[in-house]
Amino acid sequence: MKHISIILYEGILSTAVSNTTALLMSANETAIKKGMQLPFQIDLIGVQKKSIQSGLPILFQCNRMISDDFNTDVVIIPPMNTESQPVNTLLAQNKELMDWIKKKYDQKTEIISLCTGAYFLAECGLLDGMPATSHWGAINDLQKKYPQIDFKPDHVVTHSKAIITGGGGFSSLNALLYFIEKNSSKEVAVELSKYYALDYGRTSQNIFSIFSGQRLHDDHEIHKAQSYIEEKFKNDISVEQVAGEVNMSKRNFIRRFKNATTLNPIEYIQRIKVEAAKKALETGETNIADVTYSIGYNDLKTFRTLFKRITGLTPVDYRNKYRNNFAE
Repeated sequence: MKHISIILYEGILSTAVSNTTALLMSANETAIKKGMQLPFQIDLIGVQKKSIQSGLPILFQCNRMISDDFNTDVVIIPPMNTESQPVNTLLAQNKELMDWIKKKYDQKTEIISLCTGAYFLAECGLLDGMPATSHWGAINDLQKKYPQIDFKPDHVVTHSKAIITGGGGFSSLNALLYFIEKNSSKEVAVELSKYYALDYGRTSQNIFSIFSGQRLHDDHEIHKAQSYIEEKFKNDISVEQVAGEVNMSKRNFIRRFKNATTLNPIEYIQRIKVEAAKKALETGETNIADVTYSIGYNDLKTFRTLFKRITGLTPVDYRNKYRNNFAE
């Protein structure tokens, strides 16, 4: 039986604590029902205090504090609530936690970060040179803050050495299913995925991402170029044309654009076009050819290939998944 410590800190996302605890407890119940050994002992561990209430009218009572002397096999870091406070503030408030995580990792404890919990592991330096994932909306910021980490924006789960990282939102529960399968059985993991209506075996979170432009930089000319692309993307615009709008050579423009946004201009234009296509399909447009032409593509095959590469689904599959079928 593995001892699992779910860490509760100031600024935590409360719903994630509830979901994590519920899934692991259900794994215990399912294993016992199937005549297996109890796989997990689950404890809530406080950082600053034993009673935690963060964002919801739910009070969590911790079994221990990180200052207590105890052994554990697995440490789970749930996501932070980035809507309540900036990431840098939350990291500064939890330096004690990060020191404790490093200590536990050095003691051969397995570490699991869920969603934006990856910030703590990144700040600790534990992810340097390793693959990792997090919420798709945080990946750009993480990549800028921690360029030494091999972030996988599309991955739902990464596992390297004794560290597991999970993707964004509820998709991070797939990281827990992965952990449960490794430490109990596939049979238990599959049953839990059915009971909780989780997409067992999901490997990509691309379908959930919303591209809103990488604007977290202070390069005024590149902001201007981004605005131009977002206004003119339905036309057949070229990199040379956009570079001319901001009075740069093509070579210098590509270099500065990628440095500011992490994408080259062609990739940025493609992402803007695909996001527009997604919105059209979500709001009821059913003719794939009309959508293709409306965003500036004349070749259906090229559009389908690009759309599937970015979202993980064909335009038809995406339309069928997100169109409103409730009234049918």
